[in-house]
Amino acid sequence: MEGLLAALTGTRAKAWKSQNGPDTRCGVDYYYAHSSGKEACINVDQGYFTVSVDGETIFSGDPTEDPKLRRFISEQ
Repeated sequence: MEGLLAALTGTRAKAWKSQNGPDTRCGVDYYYAHSSGKEACINVDQGYFTVSVDGETIFSGDPTEDPKLRRFISEQ
């Protein structure tokens, strides 16, 4: 998921580190912190992704439909 964040934000994947966060009880949540201090949340619910950075939604939809994002998503 770090690669997806990097592609969406123009940053490097290595700068994003996984962290614990609250459970929204809607799909699966992934939380990340960037070395610059930014925080991101990726929520995946039935193949639909919502990606937010510092509370602002930067992507909403199915990344497998976007050729630039597809490679960052596992089919499993």
